[in-house]
Amino acid sequence: MTSPDTVAAALAAIDRNESDVQAWVVVDRMAAPTQDPGADAPLTGVPFGVKDIFDVAGLPTSYGLPPERRKAETDAWCVAALRAAGAIPLGKTHTTAFAFIDPAPTRNPLDARRTPGGSSAGSAAAVAAGHVPFALGSQTIGSTLRPAAYCGVVGFKPTFGMVPTAGASPLAPSLDHVGIIARDVAMAARVAGILLPARGAYPQQALQLAYAPATLASRFAPETLAVLAAAVKCLREAGVAIVDLTLPADVEESLPKTQTILAFEAYNVLRSLLRKPLPPELHALLTRGSSVTYASYREALAWRERSRSRIESVLAGYDGVMLPVADVAPRRATTGDGVPLGPWTFWGTPAISVPVGTSGGLPISLQIVGARHTDTRVLAAGALVERTFMR
Repeated sequence: MTSPDTVAAALAAIDRNESDVQAWVVVDRMAAPTQDPGADAPLTGVPFGVKDIFDVAGLPTSYGLPPERRKAETDAWCVAALRAAGAIPLGKTHTTAFAFIDPAPTRNPLDARRTPGGSSAGSAAAVAAGHVPFALGSQTIGSTLRPAAYCGVVGFKPTFGMVPTAGASPLAPSLDHVGIIARDVAMAARVAGILLPARGAYPQQALQLAYAPATLASRFAPETLAVLAAAVKCLREAGVAIVDLTLPADVEESLPKTQTILAFEAYNVLRSLLRKPLPPELHALLTRGSSVTYASYREALAWRERSRSRIESVLAGYDGVMLPVADVAPRRATTGDGVPLGPWTFWGTPAISVPVGTSGGLPISLQIVGARHTDTRVLAAGALVERTFMR
């Protein structure tokens, strides 16, 4: 299809249910390529959504906090890269305030009574509602994979630092990742192929996966763990090589370290906001960050580096390690629990979430993580899991 056809189709899809979903802050109804990328450009004519912490030239950026609204003069790095590949930014999608956890106005397209998650709420909802084939999100704890899981679509977080965050509002710079939310793994891989530097060839041999069901298991409902156990059984019956794995205690121990780094860095980049009215969770985070000492912060950073080799040595033995993502989407008063995703953001490893079943009619996803810079292997593992459940 030509660009006007794909944009027109996206606009028609938005018109059908945006009043119910509320995925978008602003839609650019005149969206078109800024230059001719050529018919053979990888994403020619593909419309996409942009989380409203990323700048899109000519469109407002409000960071999920309307008083902060301003018009961007230039594109964020990731938006510019996608434009150069022929993709067309269709508008800005709702985020929680400054990408923390105060709920956005967006509803889950699968059940309007439930949250789409956060902080990439609008991006996940826009993809799940069929508005666009992919959208940009971000993840500082669990803000790409969790909303993707709640909305029944694919979320991918590359290795930390592989995609520049230039042109995006920071929350915690040593944790912030650019994320991709897509209708399927193939689309996520196409976008990753533009945003990431050379990632190596896809594995040609049979993939070796591991499953770590005990990791942070107390944070998940028994029904969720049962769905995932059934999914792993199905994968094994389909011939996928999977070993059971116990991850180091570092995973559990990383949780308070993550919160220390998050609070300290958020306060230091956003403390000027404390002079303004703020939603309660963001206000509490910045207030908490003001009391974190530099010594505590440095100790958390040092522990991250000491523990990194232990985690990497385990992950490096597999093409992907499978873990839970989240329970079914909770009610809209919350954005859900992102803590179980935090360790893999903390260490900056690639991670993907893929829907594998349902509980009470709502989607449940598997998370697949890998060692740093094994993004291609993680995407290949995600594609294998997806194919198994599409048969």
